[in-house]
Amino acid sequence: MGADDERGRRDVNGRTESVRFESLDERALTVREAAACAALARHEVRFSVGRSTIAVRFSRASAAAAFADRFGDMPATRAADLTVYAVVNDRGAFFWRTPEHVRCWPRDLDDALLVFFADNFAMHEYLSSGTALGLHAAVIASASHLIALTGVSTAGKTTTALAAVGHGFTLYSDERCIIDDGCVVSFLRAMTLRAGGRAALLAGSAIGDRLEPVLRALPAQDDVSLRPRTLAGAGAGGPARRLDAIFIIEGQAAQPHVERREPLEALPVIALSTICRERGLERIARLRREFGSISVYGLQLGTPDDTVNAIAAALR
Repeated sequence: MGADDERGRRDVNGRTESVRFESLDERALTVREAAACAALARHEVRFSVGRSTIAVRFSRASAAAAFADRFGDMPATRAADLTVYAVVNDRGAFFWRTPEHVRCWPRDLDDALLVFFADNFAMHEYLSSGTALGLHAAVIASASHLIALTGVSTAGKTTTALAAVGHGFTLYSDERCIIDDGCVVSFLRAMTLRAGGRAALLAGSAIGDRLEPVLRALPAQDDVSLRPRTLAGAGAGGPARRLDAIFIIEGQAAQPHVERREPLEALPVIALSTICRERGLERIARLRREFGSISVYGLQLGTPDDTVNAIAAALR
């Protein structure tokens, strides 16, 4: 799933190593194997994305509980439209929606990595089989604009989005800009805050009375996962809205710099960060339809405060 650059972590001989969704192998299960694995998946967690409800069935109760916490700000309101499985047995870990297309890890996984793979597999199936489109991006909203911040993993999307919350923006997502029927829907999955980003936010002047004490209470060195509403308040998320602008994070500088881009010029970059069901020419047509008339900017990050001010100035 190259369009989503999010990474998990695993411990290898005392050393932390990054793991991506593509690390999983692909195979098929026989009908008998699938039935045996499905019988182990007794712990179901459901969450809602826009108009859809996704169910993930786990074999391990502790992983299901961790997954439920990860999606705690996205409660399900109806029966599942899509069900996927995340099962661990003596041959490894298996993730599937249909037995013909299975992703597998050939050995046991800890709960954190099992949840990471289950999350990415479920969202990949949702975006590649339905009508929604997913851009790897944070999403923030003001009264007049809804914007996406896209860039590679560790580019600074989460830090910039939280700085924007301190400046009065509403947080819609820190990881996925999901567009369904032409509008962005909120995606309030738990956020990963890295130590460097937290330090940069605490060094600023406008992170807000709610966010500052939460950040100061966190361990200084570790990556930490927290629900968006713990950080951004109960007002995080909101109704579906049209996307107004995309800021492509291209690096860092002493001072932030924003430069207007032609939408069609930016489409190849956007395409690399997007998942949808369309392929070939249909995919190109879909991307032009969704993003061809949206304002696009290249963004060099400065300090979080200065960066948000530069974004606001560009929108004005």
